[in-house]
Amino acid sequence: MTLISPFSLLVKPAGASCNLACDYCFYLDKAALYPDAKPVMPPDVLERMIASYLAMPFDSFSIVFQGGEPLLAGLDFFKSAAGAVRRHKRKGTSVNLAVQTNATLFTDEAARFFAGEGWLVGASVDGPPCVHDTHRRFASGGGSYSAVMRGISRLSNAGAEFNVLCLVTPENVSVPAEVYRHLRDGVGAKWIQYSILLERVSFAQWDDFLCGTLDTWMADGDVGRISVGNIDTALAYLRLGRADQCIFADRCDGHMVVERNGDVYPCDFYVSADTRLGNIMESDWQTMRESSVAQRFAAAKCPRHLSHIARMRFYDRLAAALG
Repeated sequence: MTLISPFSLLVKPAGASCNLACDYCFYLDKAALYPDAKPVMPPDVLERMIASYLAMPFDSFSIVFQGGEPLLAGLDFFKSAAGAVRRHKRKGTSVNLAVQTNATLFTDEAARFFAGEGWLVGASVDGPPCVHDTHRRFASGGGSYSAVMRGISRLSNAGAEFNVLCLVTPENVSVPAEVYRHLRDGVGAKWIQYSILLERVSFAQWDDFLCGTLDTWMADGDVGRISVGNIDTALAYLRLGRADQCIFADRCDGHMVVERNGDVYPCDFYVSADTRLGNIMESDWQTMRESSVAQRFAAAKCPRHLSHIARMRFYDRLAAALG
């Protein structure tokens, strides 16, 4: 076997289950793959996943719990995960733990737990209420913005570190300054990451949005004060010719997705019977990483997307700002 390259874990502790019914969610239909699955990752799967991952020959590790809605797994699940990390972490290594959530299910106890354990919390907010509630609704039809802000308030009061993930949709793509300032001032975000709803937003619109965000970030004097993940990534790309975001990678193998029953996939956008790599209760990480399915997926990087990135005005404008 060859020397294995580091990777992070994206874990689906409650599978595709969610208390919201966002109309743009790409993962909800993955529930059909597991009609008889237990609602939450069983303790033996959680233990095996963490123990085997932390035994890999890396200096640092990253585990992000996401969904669906990961908090549906319950606070005791995350306490068990933290305990397993403490049991299996090797001296001299670092383990970064995070949870990506819609933030509607936080209790004061949960907020204190994540703050006390030093977990990074990512909260999904698409902008002001009129924008956010267009897509991010409960199954009943009601908007989720108020519930999200209650959760973020609990996180802030507990001193938890949180960032904001904002999806760029047709409703907010034309108002980048308004969205940015709301996330900064209305939500209190110090770190913001934007992603694109590819099916409904064109590449040209995405470029315009990022240019508007960059202009606002600079005009408001937020350089060094507010971190925008897309700008940080672009800076790394301009200076080094590479960045840690998967869209810039030569190969798609930077992380592994683990479903609640232990099934492993190369990417959560491509969870299907054809891309299943194995199960952590039966296979080891290196065998799954070196499988023919994994190797084909890793090599099938789309050069067209990278060429689009190279032509973005956003990068030209950032390069000009750097002088």
